[in-house]
Amino acid sequence: MLLRAEGRAFCAGIDVTAPGGAITGRSPAERTHRYYEGIRWVHERFAAFARLPQPVVAAVQGYCLGFGFELALMADIRIAADDAVFALPETGIGVAVDAGGDLRIARDAGAGWAKLLALTGRRIDASTAERIGIVQQVLNGGELEAAAMEIAGEIAGNAPLAVRAVKRSIDAFADAGLAEALDRTALAAALTLTSEDAREGYSAKAGRRPAAFEGK
Repeated sequence: MLLRAEGRAFCAGIDVTAPGGAITGRSPAERTHRYYEGIRWVHERFAAFARLPQPVVAAVQGYCLGFGFELALMADIRIAADDAVFALPETGIGVAVDAGGDLRIARDAGAGWAKLLALTGRRIDASTAERIGIVQQVLNGGELEAAAMEIAGEIAGNAPLAVRAVKRSIDAFADAGLAEALDRTALAAALTLTSEDAREGYSAKAGRRPAAFEGK
């Protein structure tokens, strides 16, 4: 399967002008619980995508931020154009990384890189992403689609039973402990998404001003 996007960006993330979405509750505790269940529901759908028997090749160009970065990290193989930019900016708007992108970076690049990227929100270019193992190949933008199709074609030309077995075996090793960590992620995301810091962070980002976080 080939995962790609049209236009200048792979995915620039969520709409920061809409903090909190439509999730409400009769109390702060109920609203947090509904966020938690909603994020768990999303995790289940992401898991179905990540566990497809067919290998997924992601072709990334331009901005690959937040949720877009997390989506790309669910692919089995990632190649990028030389203009690709990757980041997890969530802590800068007062929320935890909610779809497991930080966990997948820790799996693929190590805990240190996961913490650096998730705790700072720092952006990295395609060459850095390749150097730390998040991206497997970097090409000129004009070569991206053809290269992605070539990789997908090579995989598709191999024995289906063997390909699926290899993917399952590697994922079973690489994702050991991931389910438990994602549950912790869902709770952390629910607590931060319902915080006053998140409301301030979203408003500051939309208003293009520095956020004034108070830790509440």
